[in-house]
Amino acid sequence: MQERTNIHTSGELPVSYTGDNASDEIDLKDIIRQLWVKRKFILITTGIFFLLGIFIAFTSPVAYTASCTLVPQSTQRQGGNLGGLASMMGVNLGAAASGESLSPSVYPQIVKSVSFCQEVMAMPIPIEKASRKISLYDYYTNKEYQPKSILGGIKKYTIGLPGVILSSVRGKKSPAGTNTVYSDSITGKVITLTEDERKVVDIIQKNIQFESNPKDGYVKLGYTFAEPEAVAVITDNMFNTLEKYVKSYKSQKVQDNLQFVEASYVEARRDFLQKQINLAAFQDANRGLITATARTTERRLSSEYDIAFTVYSELAKQLEQAKLAVKESTPVLTVIDPVVVPQEKSAPRRSMILAVFLFLGLVVGIGWVLIKPFFQDIAKSVETVPR
Repeated sequence: MQERTNIHTSGELPVSYTGDNASDEIDLKDIIRQLWVKRKFILITTGIFFLLGIFIAFTSPVAYTASCTLVPQSTQRQGGNLGGLASMMGVNLGAAASGESLSPSVYPQIVKSVSFCQEVMAMPIPIEKASRKISLYDYYTNKEYQPKSILGGIKKYTIGLPGVILSSVRGKKSPAGTNTVYSDSITGKVITLTEDERKVVDIIQKNIQFESNPKDGYVKLGYTFAEPEAVAVITDNMFNTLEKYVKSYKSQKVQDNLQFVEASYVEARRDFLQKQINLAAFQDANRGLITATARTTERRLSSEYDIAFTVYSELAKQLEQAKLAVKESTPVLTVIDPVVVPQEKSAPRRSMILAVFLFLGLVVGIGWVLIKPFFQDIAKSVETVPR
């Protein structure tokens, strides 16, 4: 079997054809030789990408991230045998005694809800360019408070130019003062937002950082912002707002349980008094009787009285526990890692950006050197095909 080799005189990657099948074989030495011949092109391409990475790394807007780690209070059920007995009567004593708390799995829905973001945007924060504290809404809607970004301007009028044109067209078509209506999943209220408020809510939702660790039982809440002191204030206020939501839910559950236990207690007391009157009336009317029917009826009334008294007395105890649960003010969120003013930037990660662009430049340069000969062969084969 003969082997015929076609070597490119221009220094491109040689391709050898073996036998009648003409299968392509690429030798590692030929690849290295080709890369060495084109080393100048590879270095220039890598250098261009590296300079682009430097430009992006040093013109990207600076951001800081502050966070705090929380441990939600676990719900402890109490009641024991009493809970089992009361549950048969339709009474949830455990919930009434302890007060059910929100599950941490619901926290992400709370912090990303429209009502939560509305409270966040109204928070006063210290800004370097402002002489007094301003709200987060004012910061995001007033460009004079925001840092200038060269990269953001270039991106807006190059890559983002179609979006700018579309938004301007839509803005002209939409009537002034158009509002957006939301049905909040947390509060259940219908919320109306202006166009600026909707944009600010979207920005806040993107910058909120939330991490849940069910295995270790903690959650991490954070926020990303352009200034370190302001982001610490925002994160601390977010924690207070989340705690308010959780406490409000727990307080509402305790109040509901208290009302339920009070209603059950009143009904059990009425039933107990009625059973007591029935037993006493039967005993007064049948004093001295020794018939089996009278004794059976007395035992039945006495058993009904004992059951009614047991339920009544236990509900009376539970009512006092429910009243104490309403008065108690134990924290539902424990902070194990408080908010601190960040000293290091969270963005841009300049070393990572430079490394990525350096690697990308090498890949593009080497890839083009290796792929170019194949495209040239395809182009030549197309040209030689008779028309």
